[in-house]
Amino acid sequence: MNQYDFDQLLKKYLAGQCSPEEEEQVLKWSAHVLNDEREPLNTVEQKETRKRLWKQLNASALAKKYRIGWRQLALAAVVVLVSGLGYFFYRSATIPSSTPTVVRSSSEPATKPFEPSGYVVTKNTSSSPLDVTLEDGTVISLKRNSILSYPRHFDAKTRKVMLEGGAFFSVKRDATRPFLVYTGELVTQVLGTSFTIESYRNAKTIEVQVVSGRVSVYENQRQSHQNRNGMILNPNQKITFDKTAKKLVAGLVAAPLIIEQPREKSELVFEEMPLPRVLEALQKAYQIEIIVETPALETCVFTGNLNDLPLHTQLLFICKSVNASYELRGTTFFVRGDGCLTN
Repeated sequence: MNQYDFDQLLKKYLAGQCSPEEEEQVLKWSAHVLNDEREPLNTVEQKETRKRLWKQLNASALAKKYRIGWRQLALAAVVVLVSGLGYFFYRSATIPSSTPTVVRSSSEPATKPFEPSGYVVTKNTSSSPLDVTLEDGTVISLKRNSILSYPRHFDAKTRKVMLEGGAFFSVKRDATRPFLVYTGELVTQVLGTSFTIESYRNAKTIEVQVVSGRVSVYENQRQSHQNRNGMILNPNQKITFDKTAKKLVAGLVAAPLIIEQPREKSELVFEEMPLPRVLEALQKAYQIEIIVETPALETCVFTGNLNDLPLHTQLLFICKSVNASYELRGTTFFVRGDGCLTN
C-alpha cells in the first residue's frame, strides 16, 4: 500500500465509510505502529504529516457535517501523536520482509528512551545472529529480534551502548574507558571481556553471563545516594535480575567452560591423588570455588581421567568414587559425604 492508498483508506475510515474488513485493517495498523521500533520522522516530515492529517480531519468533518464517533476520534489522535502513521506505512511497504536489519542514524531529538540523539540503532530481524563491530574494535553478536543502540563515536571517558533483547559481547579492552551496556533496569560495566546479556522487553528477568574477565552488574537506579544494588561477576558466573522484586541472584552458568586451559592433558589425569588436590585443579581450570564440608573426605584419594568431560560430570565422577555428593549454592560447589569407600 502506498501513501495515496493509505490516505484514501484513512479518509474513508474517518467518514464512516469503511467496510468491516477495512476498519479492522486500520485498527490493526494503528495498534501495530505504537509498538513498532522503526525510526521516527524528522522535524520537517513531522510538520508536513501533521498539517496533512489535520487538513484531512477538518475537511472530512465539514463535508459530512456529522459528529465523529469515539473510535474515529481515538484513531485520529493516535495518528497525529505518532507524527506520521500514513508515512510510516508508506515506508514499511518499501522495506522487504526478508531484510535482516534496520539501521539508522538519528540526528533529531530522541522520541523514545531507547533512541538517544546521535545514536545508530540496529535491529536484527533475521533468524541468525548479526555481528556488529564498533569503532573501538568491540564485536557484538546480536540475537534475533534484538535491538542495539550505539554512538558512531565514543566519547573520551566511557563507551556506552543500549541493548533490548539478547547479545554476546566481545569487548575490546580499554583501561581508560569502561564499556557500559544499559539494559533497562540494569547496567553492565567492563573494561575488556566477553559476556552474554538476555534482556527482552516482555521477560520477567534480565540475565548476564560472563565468559571471560570480570563484569560489574548493578541496578540503573540508586537505592540511596551512596548505595546501589549490584555485584561483581567472574568467569562462568551469571546474574539474574527479577524486574518485579528488584532482586539480583548470582549463580553459575548451566555449562561452565574451562577458563585456564591445562598446559598438558595429564594435568586432569589423576592416580591416587588426594581429593583436595583434585578439586584444586578443577577450581583453577574453571575459576570457581569448591568447598569440602566433610573433613573425613580430605584423606580420600581419586584415580581417573577428567579430560573432555563437562564440569558437572567431572564432579559426579569424583564424588561417586569417594562416597560423596555435591551441591551448588549460588556460585560455589559444596562437597560432603560419609567418608571414603573401603574394601
